[in-house]
Amino acid sequence: MQNQLASFRAALDARPVSRYQWLLLLLLALLLVTDGYDAQVLGYVVPALAQDWGLEKAAFGPVFSANLLGLTLGSLAVTPLADRFGVRRILLCCVLIYASLTVLMVFTRSLESLMAARFICGIGMGGAMPSAMALMSEYSPPRLRTLMVTLAACGFSFGGAAGGFVAAGFIERFGWQAVFLAGGITPLLLFPFLLWRLPESLPRLLRDAPPYARLRKLTAQMLPGWQPPAAELGRDEAQADSQLTVLELFRHGYARPTLLIWSTFFVSLILLYFMISWLPTLLLESGLALKQANLVTSMFLFAGTLGAICMAWVADRLKRKVRLLAAVLAAAALCTVLLGLNHDNPRYLVLFVFAAGFCIIGGQLTLNAFASNFYPAQVRATGTGWALGVGRFGSILGPLFGSMLLAMQVPVQQIFFFCGIPALLAALLIMQVRSPQAPDSGEAGPAAPRSAPLKS
Repeated sequence: MQNQLASFRAALDARPVSRYQWLLLLLLALLLVTDGYDAQVLGYVVPALAQDWGLEKAAFGPVFSANLLGLTLGSLAVTPLADRFGVRRILLCCVLIYASLTVLMVFTRSLESLMAARFICGIGMGGAMPSAMALMSEYSPPRLRTLMVTLAACGFSFGGAAGGFVAAGFIERFGWQAVFLAGGITPLLLFPFLLWRLPESLPRLLRDAPPYARLRKLTAQMLPGWQPPAAELGRDEAQADSQLTVLELFRHGYARPTLLIWSTFFVSLILLYFMISWLPTLLLESGLALKQANLVTSMFLFAGTLGAICMAWVADRLKRKVRLLAAVLAAAALCTVLLGLNHDNPRYLVLFVFAAGFCIIGGQLTLNAFASNFYPAQVRATGTGWALGVGRFGSILGPLFGSMLLAMQVPVQQIFFFCGIPALLAALLIMQVRSPQAPDSGEAGPAAPRSAPLKS
């Protein structure tokens, strides 16, 4: 199978991006817009929901925890199923799960039912993002892979930001139910197009019996005239089908880089979710008005999307992508320290918030794309999903870390200094990652020495 995969990707890299590949990018980006919207929608709805149900906002803490637990479980448990049974099939199931559960939230009347719905919804959302990124990576030309995967992933952050605008426009006129309804109906409307146009992952198509009818139908749209080279399923690949795909992340020289990637995601998401959760509060402590603090926080999110696109464009032109990631994460540490030094100076505060968003969010989205490209095709969804799943434990610790520092009345300047530590650790960790893949290829190949530079 490996020579067939290599032949397909060489053909992708030698030709212009087809209309079908751009369509696939659009569909997956729209899918992740709906995923990001549904992942963030609860935060926008809770104030109105608490007022309607006569509850304190703090009572919804278990609902947020259930959602995070579902997201983590989805990343860890669903993605191995995608590599085992087909990315397309599992991705479509994930969309149906989070779309239908979001619609059902309109009819919830208790915290218990809302908590159960958010937990199951989280499983679908947690499995959707890494599966979508793996599929985009599969069919992107190697020369543009980081950029195309990152563009698709930006849909998630865009969808999360869009939820705020929808909530602002809908809640007052139609009630909180309309925000959930929009989050459920939109992916259901998108579903027929996904069912019609999304391809199955390439390793699954190559397991079909010759003459590879499904693969030929796909390549007629993407690579007209390409013929898969003859290959038989070797004994090692046949055995791999019966193995647990998670274990493949620790075989053939991948154990050390896998642990390093997981550690990088963990500490990087501590910083990201700390900033998302507490930046408005810290800006208020720095003397900004509430409206100004919200606008500056929005700029932080916008800068991250811009940063991800710029970094992905540069990454596709570099052989050793870990050096770029390490430099960006080190710059994130520097920006948070400079932000702390200038937190009471409005002129420089805005500049360093923008720079911090550019490096922190942009670096995280580029790191997501890096993970989706690092592993061999047959375990790509699992590798991405487990990296995100382990990282989500960091996303839980980030807000708790911030609340602890605020409760201790640590000065704002020192809080930002502490924020630089996770970013610096992430830079040091990612710098140690080395690929066991062939040094002349970004794809899975024969094991290379552990000291071989990363090319993926």
